[in-house]
This record gives sequence, C-alpha cells and structure tokens, in this order.
Amino acid sequence: MKVLVTGSSGQLGSYICESMAGEYEVSGLDIAPSRHASTKDLTALGDIRDAGDASRAVSGVDVVVHCAAQVSVERSTEDPATDAHTNVLGTVNMLHASARSGVKRFVYISSAAVYGNPRSVPISEDHPTEPMSNYGASKLAGEKFTLAFGHTTPMEVVVMRPFNFYSSRADPKSPYSGVITKFVERVRMGEPPMIEGDGQQTRDFIHARDVAAMTVLLLAAEGVSGKVFNCGSGQSTSILELARTAISASGRNLKPAFTTPRKGDIRHSLADVSSARDALRFSPKVSLSEGISELLR
Repeated sequence: MKVLVTGSSGQLGSYICESMAGEYEVSGLDIAPSRHASTKDLTALGDIRDAGDASRAVSGVDVVVHCAAQVSVERSTEDPATDAHTNVLGTVNMLHASARSGVKRFVYISSAAVYGNPRSVPISEDHPTEPMSNYGASKLAGEKFTLAFGHTTPMEVVVMRPFNFYSSRADPKSPYSGVITKFVERVRMGEPPMIEGDGQQTRDFIHARDVAAMTVLLLAAEGVSGKVFNCGSGQSTSILELARTAISASGRNLKPAFTTPRKGDIRHSLADVSSARDALRFSPKVSLSEGISELLR
C-alpha cells in the first residue's frame, strides 16, 4: 500500500511516517524540508494549496493522511485569511486531487478545537461542534468537506480529532508551543512553570507517538468510512498537576508560579475514547510522566 502524508516534516506527520516504516510505502509532502531523519528523504517540497503540487503528490497513492495545516490558534486570529486558505482550501485541494487520482481512503487529521467550550465531559464524537477560534472553525470546515467527499466520490474518508498532543519535536522557541513544551523548557532552565489562572483547568494530554499509532490503525480498518474518532488518553490532568509532574521529573526544587488567566480559556477538556477503543482496539502506550521525562532528556 502506498501512503502519502501531508505535513510530513511536522511534529505529528514525522511520527506517522515513522510508525508506517517497513509496513507501507510512504511518501511525504511539506512546504519545508524535514529536520527529522525519518522523513528527510521521503518528503517532497510542495504546497497543499497548489493544484499541481497536490496532483503530483497523490499520483499512484492508495491512502492520504492529511496532517498539513496552520496549527496556531493565535495566528488564526491575527491572520484568519491565511488560516482559512491553508486549512480549508488546502484541504479541499487535497481532497479533489485525491479523488481524481483514485485514492482509496483519505484520513483527515482534525482537532479537538472543533468542540469549543464543552457542555459536558468526557466529550464524545457526537458532542456539538461550536469552535471558539478561527483555527477551530477552519478545522471543522475541513472535516465537513472531507465527509462530503465521502458522499460525492467513491473515496472512503475518516476524520480523527486529536486532543492535546505533545512530543520532543515541538519547538520550545515558538510562541505557539503547547503548555507541556513551555513547562518543560522552563524547568530545564531552572525556572518555575508559569500557570495562567489557578491551574485547576484540566486537559487530556497524549503523546504524538500514540496519535501516530492510532492514525496507522485508520489506514486499513474496516467499517470506519464516514466516521469521526476522538484521539486522546481518556485521562484528565489539571495544569497544576502537570506543572508539578514536570518539576518532579526534573529533580529541581521549584514551585509553580501563577499569572493572569488567559482570556477565553476552556476550563475542562477530556476525550471520550470509547469509539476508538471499541472500533480500533486503540489504547495509548506513553504515560504522561514517561512523556515528560523523555522531553527533559
């Protein structure tokens, strides 16, 4: 089976490529060259928004895993047009090229941001989608187009919604990096984790390697076309608990510091992972403490 991974130079895309190594014939498409040895040779430079690049990339491919996206909530607020151009029109472009080329299955990597502020937790896949950011709105639009192509073309489609994933491949220098990356970088420098608000807000953290493992399961799973799956740990962790875990793993004598709450911050987020467990037999392998220790190394 030939598999194309868009966004193959990125944090998640590179792990997905690694997870398929030796089992599938893998190629990648990204606007930037890969810094990871696992994806450096298989990644072709190209833009998902360019029809020619998309057509060349999907030629002869059986399955497309579409990871490429503008992933920053902050950047989507500052430049919503570029966010929509990449996440909506870029996705439509890849869907159209894939369907025309005879791709059998299209796996769209969405985001838990499509849910917005949860009405209840854990969040199941049929929870209302009410995104609170331009980023969440653009990812939801990508989902809708993906599912529509499943009705209007012979191509099978499936959507995955990862919750808060992290890994050592996230850039700690980026202002858009996640909370785990920020906390680990601060304790590594001997500085306390900086918590926005009281730290009682909760999240569902999952290692990018586990997200990649679930993605691989979706490549050939039966009976999943047209379906949406959450991808999370199913474990709730407070931001204060996360800070203490990072400090403990570092072995430093630090205490968390607190600053003003972030405007519009979601209070609680937790994935209902029963669908992925039942349909795919998926369960995460990397615990939060193991993942943080890996980052510190």
